[in-house]
Amino acid sequence: MDSTPTITVIGGINLDISGTADSKILLGDSNPGEVRTTLGGVGRNIAECLTRLGARVTLLTCLGDDSHTPFIRRHCAEAGIDLADSPVIPGSRTNTYLCINDVDGDVFAAVADMELCDRITPAFAAERLERLNASDLVVADANLPADTLTWLGEYVRAPIAADPVSVKKAERLRGCLPHLAMLKPNRPEAELLSGRPIRGVDGLERAAEALRGEGVGRVFISLGAGGVFFDDGERHGIQPCLPGAVRNTNGCGDAFLAGSCIAALRGLPVEEQALWGQAASSINAESERGVSPELSLPAVQKRIDISRSAQGAPDQKGL
Repeated sequence: MDSTPTITVIGGINLDISGTADSKILLGDSNPGEVRTTLGGVGRNIAECLTRLGARVTLLTCLGDDSHTPFIRRHCAEAGIDLADSPVIPGSRTNTYLCINDVDGDVFAAVADMELCDRITPAFAAERLERLNASDLVVADANLPADTLTWLGEYVRAPIAADPVSVKKAERLRGCLPHLAMLKPNRPEAELLSGRPIRGVDGLERAAEALRGEGVGRVFISLGAGGVFFDDGERHGIQPCLPGAVRNTNGCGDAFLAGSCIAALRGLPVEEQALWGQAASSINAESERGVSPELSLPAVQKRIDISRSAQGAPDQKGL
């Protein structure tokens, strides 16, 4: 696309409270480390990543009726995220995500209090259908109720990309699968939604084929440190992770989805979408925040150029 893309994200926003241990975690004991409180939520993280990558973004969500909401509004305004159509629900509390990271920055355990997302009902979405359909792309996360996700698939005419969020929530996407332009599960989520065990590349191909058989346009299966498997029915393969320091993996999947969405809106082929996603993810991994302040279009291009140079491939300017 030559013009600035307009993207509507519908999903969760919450406080992230994360603790990262200084050494190997000892269960049942107090572990020295660092605790941070930041804004998070899959939907919100994706929205901020998209704004940093040059999109005009509206986030449709519900806000808590407590002291955290002014901070949330201020932060989103500074990040360029439009919350004008996201109401405060009287008597509710702000969603909260509590996680413990091991010394390598990987999530060791987490608890998500996302009850407020249950208020994002089909009626809530129907009141905002005009905005949704006016978007170049709609991104939904599976913090939403299953009936809302199904409704989005049936009534939204803009292309839809979706993130399953977790194995426990991935099933909520079942009724929306026939209408998805893009789906980004990890390996366990892909196994659940496809009904196929994933063992090796053959297993990845069968799982992606099953998901495409349900109607999904493009499938990106995250393999963690193993990269990402991509498949759009014409081309498939594995895009490795791009080199970079890893300080925190929380939010890297959100950055990947944002990067791949921007590449898709620019008409780039699926393998380039995977590369853009991995570039955004690798930049994000270098930050202790859920969304890296260093994430930008020039930073993504530079990361791609460095990767290609290391492989001896010619640069392909796409920004």
